[in-house]
Amino acid sequence: MKRIHIISFDVPFPYDYGGVIDVYHRCKALKNSGYTVFLHCFEYGRGERKELLEVADKVYYYPRKNSILSVFSFQPFIVETRKSHALLKNLLQEDAPILFEGQHTTALLSNPKLKSRIKIIRSHNVEYDYYKQLREVETNWFKRLFFKLEAIKLKKQESTFILADKNFTVSHNDQEYFQKKYGNAYFLPVANPLSWSKEKRVTQPYILMHGNLSVKENEHAVLWALKHLNTQLEIPFIIAGKNPSKTLINRIAEYTNTTLHNTPSNEALNALIRNAGVNLLITFQATGIKHKLINALCNGGHILANPEMVEGTGLAHLCTVKDTKAALIESISTLLACPLTENQIQQRSKEIENIYGLEQHAHQIHQIITEIKQSQTTSVG
Repeated sequence: MKRIHIISFDVPFPYDYGGVIDVYHRCKALKNSGYTVFLHCFEYGRGERKELLEVADKVYYYPRKNSILSVFSFQPFIVETRKSHALLKNLLQEDAPILFEGQHTTALLSNPKLKSRIKIIRSHNVEYDYYKQLREVETNWFKRLFFKLEAIKLKKQESTFILADKNFTVSHNDQEYFQKKYGNAYFLPVANPLSWSKEKRVTQPYILMHGNLSVKENEHAVLWALKHLNTQLEIPFIIAGKNPSKTLINRIAEYTNTTLHNTPSNEALNALIRNAGVNLLITFQATGIKHKLINALCNGGHILANPEMVEGTGLAHLCTVKDTKAALIESISTLLACPLTENQIQQRSKEIENIYGLEQHAHQIHQIITEIKQSQTTSVG
């Protein structure tokens, strides 16, 4: 019987941001391929969701201990607050491989009671580097200090990754980093629903930037684009995403050619992506992979990105990639004048399906688990 434990850093429903999109659809892919999935979730605001029983056979919930005292722990805050004796007890009840979703969930990786178990980490980032980059864009001094200390702790705690049988990475860059340090890295593309729109595409002359606007990284990218690109163009800009700050709302209102779609529905957002003359994807943190990039490639026309957005993804050849303000501005005008044909979009979609399809995702995981089991059997023999 094929069985697996998946420890999620958050309740992966609704799957409305990058990390939980990956977790939810990994569960779905494995269950659809015949796995019995034991899903363990750390809950801190999302509640228990019956919808998860559609992608997991049993779901366990554990409170995340968000005590301020955890900030002063020698362990990283994101790890310390997800320690659970109940989790260990439940893992011991079912002898199956364990998939730790993110460094956040790896508190039990070094537990001697799990020494004989197959243990796999799904790294969503090189976390200590991610926190260093968060510090660089943060203006609040307390948060800057927290991010600095957290990065130091994460780098130290990361050394336990040597105990994992395999480390699934989301990008080729991360794979290279972890392989060099621990020798157990494997590139596993994100599990993405790849929702293809059946609606007719009506290309319109506007530029779209979209993402979770409550994330500082995304807010920073929007503000940069407004200042350095929007002021040089007369083309309509649309900014779409959930929970923008008051600062961002007020800044967008200063530009007469810019419209904000505050927390649009999935249907509304997909329509904006589908009909945009150019989907502009900018980031200054080359970490992990952005689901919005995959979504835009699935449903949009031209994708204009900076190098950090596509670094390590293997998707750069499907986008127009420019690294200067002048080149980005020039490309916007060029791309708007020459929309992609439906045939070009279909060819691009087929290539993405071959990389990110859920069936392929489950097959890769099963193959790795099988290889680990065979290796352990040979070692014992």
